Amino acid sequence: MRIRDFHSDVTGTVFAAFLLILTLTLQAESQSNKKKEDSKKKSEPFKVQKLTQGMGLYSLGPVSNDGRHILLLAKKPDRAPNLYIMDLQDFSIRPPLTDFQWGVTGPAWSPDGAMVAFAGFNETATFSEVYTLELKTGKTHRLTSNSFSDKEPVFSPDGKRVLYATDESPLPDAAFGILHVATLPLAGGKHEGFTEDECSSAQPGFTPDGASVLLVKIDESSGRHSLWQYGSDGKPVRDLTGRRLARIHRYVASRSVGFIALWGQEEPEQQDNIYVLDLKSGEVKPLPDDDLPKRSPSISPDGRRIAFLAPVDNSLQVFVCDLSTGQNHQLTARGVFNHSPVFISNDRILFGSDRDKDNEIYLLDLAAPAEEEKKKK
Repeated sequence: MRIRDFHSDVTGTVFAAFLLILTLTLQAESQSNKKKEDSKKKSEPFKVQKLTQGMGLYSLGPVSNDGRHILLLAKKPDRAPNLYIMDLQDFSIRPPLTDFQWGVTGPAWSPDGAMVAFAGFNETATFSEVYTLELKTGKTHRLTSNSFSDKEPVFSPDGKRVLYATDESPLPDAAFGILHVATLPLAGGKHEGFTEDECSSAQPGFTPDGASVLLVKIDESSGRHSLWQYGSDGKPVRDLTGRRLARIHRYVASRSVGFIALWGQEEPEQQDNIYVLDLKSGEVKPLPDDDLPKRSPSISPDGRRIAFLAPVDNSLQVFVCDLSTGQNHQLTARGVFNHSPVFISNDRILFGSDRDKDNEIYLLDLAAPAEEEKKKK
């Protein structure tokens, strides 16, 4: 073979390979764009309205007891998540309530809606501390100051004290990292240990009637989680879930109906699920469709529905379970990362989403069918 022919053959082969790679790349891009367009065209059963622009939403928090406001955490560029309030009448948002360099977590309303408690990291803090914020004056008060991690604050039903989780143990010679629930009077005074168990206890909360304390205990030997009911005096009353769940990531108590929604796992290696605990009978039941992983529950004010997140085609979408029929319904089909759904009324759900690229707040109205659904009818 002559040198010229050899070079010609090599050049032709390289050019053919280049054309093949280019064709495959263009096909892949075309398929990717088609998937994106298909995602945008996916029908959704109810109207979804975008409420914010440039919010940088991190997560939605709890609704105030009067149902008029919601707490949320949002991130500005190159900043940690800080605290905001949205008015649920006109969806206006006040300027940020906090400006912590390292951010805040776990905001909670006082019973009268006049204050907010949260865990925060100031400019010098190595560990999170518990703070309260007076909404009328904008004044922030630091409740804890130590070399321990204090978090998950919650107001007592009478608004006179705050319960929170801390790794500062009331027990002598306790192992490092063991969590306990502590209590602190807002009128002033030292914090006290609420739980004095050998095992960890965290996630303090209250039963729907406000008469008892709820908290999650972690068995020292097995590591399994259980939800416990305690008296206001710090004495254990009963184990509500026993050894049913290996993990309890979060729980939400229904205000109107005597049940608690638990987000957890029956075994550490199993997928997440949501369970309903009947406080009267003590029965624990998973939501229907065990094959569908579920997380981040929110209960409607009337206790008839539970909104949650579930994976669909490599994305997280918002679902709702109708407890009267035992049926799950997919509510969203767009966006890759939908998160923190919160009922703000029996028919309306706020959620965060990247469906329009940036992380913003959206309103989903279960009483307003989408235009596609209206045309079908």
